[in-house]
Amino acid sequence: MNENLASELQLIYVFVHLVNAGSFSQAAKTMGMPIATVSRKLAKLEETLDKQLLMRSTRKLRLTEEGLALFKRYQSLISQFDELCGHSPEKPEGTLRIAAPVSIVSMVFIEALNEFGRRYPDIKLHIAQSNQTVDLIDKAVDVAIVGGSQPDSSWVSSTLGVLEYGLYASPAYLQQAEMLTHPKQLRDHQLIKVWPLYNWLLKHTDGESFYYDGPAKLTLSDLNGAIAACKDNGGILYGPKLFAKQELKQGSLIPVLPSWQGEKRRISILYHQRSQQPLKVRLFIDFMLEQSANLFNIN
Repeated sequence: MNENLASELQLIYVFVHLVNAGSFSQAAKTMGMPIATVSRKLAKLEETLDKQLLMRSTRKLRLTEEGLALFKRYQSLISQFDELCGHSPEKPEGTLRIAAPVSIVSMVFIEALNEFGRRYPDIKLHIAQSNQTVDLIDKAVDVAIVGGSQPDSSWVSSTLGVLEYGLYASPAYLQQAEMLTHPKQLRDHQLIKVWPLYNWLLKHTDGESFYYDGPAKLTLSDLNGAIAACKDNGGILYGPKLFAKQELKQGSLIPVLPSWQGEKRRISILYHQRSQQPLKVRLFIDFMLEQSANLFNIN
């Protein structure tokens, strides 16, 4: 075999295992080599092909179009080679069952889930969307995404990000409504309440606190619907800034009482306490942690 071709195939072998592993650390562990060696071999392959195969930073690993094409071309070949050599790694396949709140999937995670599906085409995602507490064992869930406190201490929890809450309304609503200078005046306004925070804790930058547990004009369980109602001049919404960032950029929603900050709600990924996680679960956890910085970027 041509020496240059053999060298290139060795680099491609590392590349395919890196993509399957989902992270440099997991790939290094799988192949029994230092992380620096994996990184160096990837850089050498990109130099040899004169193509960028992966976009990566401290917490992110994503295939470029060229990288995805190379991965699809050689994935089966590398798998067959591993089988012939008698050290075939576990294949990323099967159905991954995920439990998550309704709104966060459709408004925050859907593009990341599509990217995961493109990277691992043999893994099927079954997502149970519910705002109710789910019995994770009874429902045979592999991974859960939750907000707030962890419902079951027998599960391992890793933080994906934090949702920062605030008050928002449309410019047209505020123009026709009574002037608002303090949260105690909220009772004089049309308010939109949405799951999971139906009562609101606000803190002023000078340290003053205010708790609102009064009535609302509209109460929903879906943040997507709540934001739509708010844009349609339905009233003042207390919700996470991340979910309204496009409307805030476009000016269809604006902050109300910006000196009063809302609560911060932690979003976590939960999974079983197992010494050996199935590959599909490990890959998804690593992928979501890598994506989290971008997913929760409110700028």
